[in-house]
This record gives sequence, structure tokens and C-alpha cells, in this order.
Amino acid sequence: MLGRSFVCCFCALLLSVSAAAEEGFTDLFNGENLDGWHVMNGGKFSAADGVIVLDGGRGWLRSGQQYANFVLKLDVRWMKDKQDSGVFLRASEEGGNWPKTRYEVQAENSPRIAKIFGASHKRDEEKALNLLKANEEWNSYEIKCDGTACEVKFNGEVVATSDAFKNPRGYIGLQGEGGQLQWRNIRIKELP
Repeated sequence: MLGRSFVCCFCALLLSVSAAAEEGFTDLFNGENLDGWHVMNGGKFSAADGVIVLDGGRGWLRSGQQYANFVLKLDVRWMKDKQDSGVFLRASEEGGNWPKTRYEVQAENSPRIAKIFGASHKRDEEKALNLLKANEEWNSYEIKCDGTACEVKFNGEVVATSDAFKNPRGYIGLQGEGGQLQWRNIRIKELP
């Protein structure tokens, strides 16, 4: 009887793992190193223990390929108060500290959380702040870009939208802007 219980538990575990893989999503971070990413303009990014670590500095971390329409999911945690970073969308490769052309979803644990830079947008600041978890706890973003529309979910709730994304495609990036934070579970699903 004990053997049968073990088999049932093992099967349930396998089903939960395969469900976690999320149909249609591709991992952008392998959990081990920065393969498939490019550190741009002196960014202080590294990989350790299943996370991408940002340890201050400027620059950015760029995906290996460009994307047009997609759903991007990723988790972030801040190691102390008011740590600044962002998620670049449809970014160009050229630029100074950061890409010259880009949209950015703010990833600072402050009242600026989930603000969209580079396009007019609507954001529920109070809702976003209420959803923000304590330092060192994981928060999740789900960002959908489809044509000119962008929708930002923060910890499962829509907090910002835009219909003014004019750049049709570009790189995904993580911004270095002096913050100390970590990223994990970075995955993308391309849309037609």
C-alpha cells in the first residue's frame, strides 16, 4: 500500500511540474548562467543559485533575439528599499547606459512600481503599491505586448495599460540603475 501511495504522489508531482512549464512559453533564463543574454554597457549582472543578480551599476542585460508580440512573465525581488531597475520592451541595441529606443516597465519598489516609460499609459498606483510585497519576497510581472497595446499585471492584477507602443519589435532587457535585486522564472510566449 505504501508503494502505491508513493507512485500516486510521484505522478501528482510530475503533473504539477509539467503544468508549471506553461504551454507555449519558452524560458529565457536557464537558471545557471547568462547564456542567451548579452551584458550591455558595463551592466553588473550575474547568475547564481537559479537567479539573475543585479548588483548596482548601470547598463542592461539584453535578450539574444528580438520580439514583436508576446507575453513575458518574470519574478523579481528587491534586497532593500527603493531599488531601481526596469524591464525593457522592444528595445534597440544601440544607446548609452540603456537602449536609445525602448519602452520600460518600472521595477523599483517605490510608488513608481509598474509605471510605463516611453508611451502614454494609465496606471493604478495605489493598487500597484498595495500589491507590492516586502523586501526579499518574490513579486511577479506578466507583461503582454500586442501591436500598439501593452498590459502590465503585477502580482496577478492588471495595474497599467497603454495603447501607444509604436515600435513594432525589439529586445527584452533588464535595466541596471544602481539597484540590488534578483530576477527568476523569465519566460516568454510569442503571439501571432
